[in-house]
Amino acid sequence: MKNYKQTASDVLRLVGGEKNVVQVEHCSTRLRFTLADTSKADAAALKKTAGVMGVISSGPQCQVVIGNDVIEVYDELLKLGTFNAGQAAAPAAPKGKKEIGGIILDYMVGIFQPLVPAIAGAGVLKALMVLLSTLGLMSSGDIAYKVFVGVADAALYYLPVMVAFTTATKFNCNKLVAVALAAAMIHPSVSALLATEGGAYFLGIKLQNIAYGGQVFPAILTVIFMSFIEKWANKWCPKAIRVFFVPMLCFGIGFPVALVVLGPLGYNIGALLTTVILALYNTLAGWPLLCWLPCCLHDLHGHA
Repeated sequence: MKNYKQTASDVLRLVGGEKNVVQVEHCSTRLRFTLADTSKADAAALKKTAGVMGVISSGPQCQVVIGNDVIEVYDELLKLGTFNAGQAAAPAAPKGKKEIGGIILDYMVGIFQPLVPAIAGAGVLKALMVLLSTLGLMSSGDIAYKVFVGVADAALYYLPVMVAFTTATKFNCNKLVAVALAAAMIHPSVSALLATEGGAYFLGIKLQNIAYGGQVFPAILTVIFMSFIEKWANKWCPKAIRVFFVPMLCFGIGFPVALVVLGPLGYNIGALLTTVILALYNTLAGWPLLCWLPCCLHDLHGHA
């Protein structure tokens, strides 16, 4: 029986230890380390390590070839340390009610805080274009105006794709599968299907006509659900076919559930929160509230 824990321990030691690892992630067959000091990695010893099939070094990255056991070794590796920028291990289960709020906050900050620069940048760029148009310095028909407004609108329209990536990072599941699921929800053919006159039905269930562009909670719920499918499938799926079979299950199970249940649920959650925020905006703080929210996320990230 293979000792994944021992393999992970030996690999970590031979790449220079936890403090030398800037980032670690995996693909279908390899552990990909980004190292602070590549000279501390012992490639020759790594190649002789039980469970290691080869080593590929390029710049600051050290790729350790594991083969079909890569997920098991990776999971054991995450238990051996905290790696700054890689896919972090899921937090321990809460020990008491006092910790639940902190765990939820950590997940929310981890998902939304990385989005702040893109959202803020797109919003300011679009506001600048509107201002220039209002002042008569640029026409809304100008090619330059359309180019800049186009990229600003795209950042907001494809928000589900970006939030799928950050959610997958936080929940330690396949980022590209998560991104593909979110992208499918805003694909033109799917949007046209949902807008079918008389309604579209999947296995006798009517699909709600919802425009998912710019929506974040449908993508978040879908990726969380996908992470459970992925972990469940990885436990029993034969390693020889896992590289394509597990993603296939994520698509085949996750997407219909997203369209039938999670998408509408997430949309309604978003609508409710929007109503609450607008009510606060109108009654309490106005512009200061909008300026405070990104700062709050940044500060929370610093304390998380």
